[in-house]
This record gives sequence, structure tokens and C-alpha cells, in this order.
Amino acid sequence: QLQFTRFTSKILTRDEDQRTRKDSQLHKMSFSSRRRNYLLTPHRRDGLTQWMKSMLMHSFVLDALDTTAADTFSHFEMLIDEHRTSMELGSHNSVVSRLKELVPSVGDFHTRLPLREAFEAYNDKYALTKRRHICISFNEIRHILNLAQILAIRDMNKDDASDEIYEETGNLRLTNVEEDNNDSDIDITTPHSGEFVFKMDDSVSEEAPFRFNGPRMITFDGDQTLYSDGANFESNPRLANYLYLLLRCGVTVAVVTAAGYEYQSEKYELRLSGLLAYFKQMELPAMDCERFFLFGGECNYLLSLGHDYKLHPVKEKGAGGWLTSTKFIPDSPANWDDTDVQSLLDKAEESMNESLRELKIRGRIIRKKRGIGLIPKQDEAIQREALDESVLSVQSYLRKQNNASLPYCAFNGGRDVWVDVGNKSIGIDILCAYLGLPAIKTLHIGDQFLSTGNDVAARSVCPCIWITCPEETTYMLKSILKLASVPLDDVPSALALSVEIEGTKAKEVDMTKMIQRRQAQAPRQLMDPYTGDMIEYNTNPSS
Repeated sequence: QLQFTRFTSKILTRDEDQRTRKDSQLHKMSFSSRRRNYLLTPHRRDGLTQWMKSMLMHSFVLDALDTTAADTFSHFEMLIDEHRTSMELGSHNSVVSRLKELVPSVGDFHTRLPLREAFEAYNDKYALTKRRHICISFNEIRHILNLAQILAIRDMNKDDASDEIYEETGNLRLTNVEEDNNDSDIDITTPHSGEFVFKMDDSVSEEAPFRFNGPRMITFDGDQTLYSDGANFESNPRLANYLYLLLRCGVTVAVVTAAGYEYQSEKYELRLSGLLAYFKQMELPAMDCERFFLFGGECNYLLSLGHDYKLHPVKEKGAGGWLTSTKFIPDSPANWDDTDVQSLLDKAEESMNESLRELKIRGRIIRKKRGIGLIPKQDEAIQREALDESVLSVQSYLRKQNNASLPYCAFNGGRDVWVDVGNKSIGIDILCAYLGLPAIKTLHIGDQFLSTGNDVAARSVCPCIWITCPEETTYMLKSILKLASVPLDDVPSALALSVEIEGTKAKEVDMTKMIQRRQAQAPRQLMDPYTGDMIEYNTNPSS
């Protein structure tokens, strides 16, 4: 009996070890598959892109993409044109478009999309139709849609030869190669048709101004679009160069961010420190500085860049004030009652507190004047499932409890959950109205276009570009500038940009040295991106 007991014990121990190993392997596989399958949940999917991918799958399975893919994108293009016509008719049209029937969640298209042209250009570069084992992916369709959007805006400007922007953009002009230029302009390059010349003062040239075939205003999200999530714009010389070129071409550039530090401009300046330092080093003219804006808290705090390369609050009330000037917009902050604002935030806080308790989140709640956030505790992280559950819960709760019908945005910031009063569609609408720019020629670039993101609201106002990281933003700006016929002086790998000035030595902007000089200043200032609290950090270990 003793031997039998020992024998049985060995078998049980062996079985237990095998189960432990299997559970360990299953856990590893489950984590990987869970990460993949998580993208299949409805709030993590874009209806139009998923539908386009499923349509292309048929041709892929039949090994016919090489001959049918271009025609399929032509069909997508036709359906979008039909949908736009249906939307333009509005309430007078009782017939739902075919695209709306196929993709019920599809929204507005502000321009036509030359999808076939975009696909053919993308396919020429990446040979999508030559693949036999991997079908066209979600991200590749996203890239094709992005390319089609910037092609559409370029073509729209070509058709509109009477646009007043060209009369206002006199600091960049196109001259003949044979023309003798003896002034102090910066010669960027010499294309076949002539020279692009940047004027270094604020005067407007009476010569034929340069036609910028691109957007009149580009708005950007902050985190994960211009800089990494929770970080600052420190060193990205190529992206800084493209933003500089856009301003020099007469394009209005605005950062529309959820970061809300009221009108404490130094905190926004810290988030954009490398970019502002680049503008200063390049001596961006005052007229171009006036076209750079920042909208904090989605649509609550408007600041502009001064000739001193610092951000300054834009006047709110009175003659010329942005709140006064945009009061005619129904959802403008000028029409909000502070009691309703606080009531909305109270309800959002109730939902967040419930999520903290029910989901056992290791986080805390912080409240601002026009927003409230659920953020992780120090050295902790919140699971993305918990973040999304919290966002969807607060969205559902506010849909039922928001009696004042105030506009708001509840979103997953990647590491946190926020509810802001207002949203980016209002911010962009206000900028267009205040600056007198058409929304149809405004382009918004951001990374949060799912139902739990805060960029998706911009789709209702203007054309949008969906990116996933600052590197993609850089590539999209490069494409916009190239399509607009702006020659690019790409930044070398040494992180230095040289621009030849006639009669002088080369002017070199070394971003590495610039950052080293800034970091050498003591004490160095750091900031909590959640609260905006400044932290003194002394780089001298002996102090």
C-alpha cells in the first residue's frame, strides 16, 4: 500500500508539472492572441476600412488582385461620390446611399477621393498586388486613403485659380531662372520652372505669387502625432523643417490638443520646446509666426506665436476677441454656462469613480476647469481593456445624464481616460471662422480616429489624415509639400540643416547642439504632462 501511494504521488506530481507547463504555454499564446483579437472588437475597428479590406479579400483569394484591385478602388471611389451627392441633398433626399447601406457607420466626405490614383501610386512603390500570401492590410488601406485625401486637396486648389490665398502669400514667390536676384532672399533650390525664393521680411511681393497647391490650414493633434505620447517635441529636425516650410508657404499651422493648462503659456511652450527653438534658430519672420496657433483643452484656450517665438493668449472678449467673434457658432465655448460645465464634469467624475472601484484600477482622478481625467498612480499602468471599459462607460453614462446637451469628448489617451468639455470639431470650426479660412481646405492630422479617440470628431468638420506616430506625420507633410511643388532641402542624418544665403556663409541649424545647450541650463524644468505641475530637476549631482 505504501508503494502504491508513492507511485500515485509521482504520477500526480508529474501530471501537475505537465499542466503547469501547458498553462504557461497557454498563457503566452493567450497574451499574443488576445492582443491580436483585441483589435477585432467593435470599438477598435473602423467600419469603412474594414469593409474595403473585406472587398479586396475576394480578389486576393482568387489570386486576381493584379488585374482587379485598381477597378475595385475605382468602385470605392464611385460609391463615395454617390454618397457625397446623397449627403449634399440632405433632408430633401429620402434615399440612403449604397455606401451607407453597406457601411452604416460611414460619415461625411468633404472632398472627392481619387482612390484609384492613390492606389496605383502606392502599388507602384510597394507592389501590393504581387503578394500571394499576405493580403492588403488595414494600415495599407489607411495609407491609401491618406494619400487620396492630400491628392484631392491638391487637385481642388488647381481648379480654383481665383483663390485669395495666393494674393496673401507674397513671402514665397516663383521667379524665372534668368532673372537676376540681387536682394537678400534665401534661394532654396532651382526647379525646372524657376527659383523658389523666400523673402526675409514681412513685405508682400507685387510679383506673381507662388501657388501653394495644398491645404490652407493644417491642424495637428499633439501626443503621438507631433511627439511621442506623454513626451515633448524635443528633437525632430525633419518634422520641424517641414512645419517651418509650411508656414513660409503661407499655410496656417495649428496644434489642437487635449492638453489643457489654461493660459499658462510656458507649459505649452515646454511641450513644443524643440519646435519653437527651431523657428527661432531659423529666424521665422513675424508674418509667418502669426500663422501658428495652439488650441488647448480641445477648444478652450487659444494661443498664438509671437515674433519673440513664445506663445501668447489670444484675446477672448471684446472687439476682435475669438470668443466674441465666434459666438454665432452654436457649440462655441462663448455660449456655455459654467454651471452646466461643472454639472457635466460632476457626472463624468461619478462614472470614473465607479470604474475605479469596479475595475480595481490603480489610478486617481484629477479635475481641471474644463476637463477631468482618470490617470495611473506613480509607477503604475492601467490596462488598455480597463481604459476602454472606462471610456465606454462614461460615454454611455453621459449620453443619458447630459441634460444640458453640452458638447464633450470622452476618450482613451493611451495611458489615461479624459472627459473634456468641447471637442476638436469645435476647435477647428472656431479657427476656420476666426481666421476666415474655408473648412474644406483645412486638413486635420491625428492618431485617434476610433470611437474611443478624440480626433474622430474632426471628421465632421474637415478632411482628415489618420496617422499612428510622428514618423508618419513627417512622411505625410513631406508628401503634401512635394505635391504642392515645394522643393525640399531634406535634413541630413547629422541633424543639421544648411541653407545657402547669397553673399554670406551657410547658415547651419544644428539641432543636437541646440538641445545640448538647452539641457545644460540648470536647473532643468520638467513637467507632469497630466497635471501641468512644474518639477525642478537639477542636473548637478553634488547639489
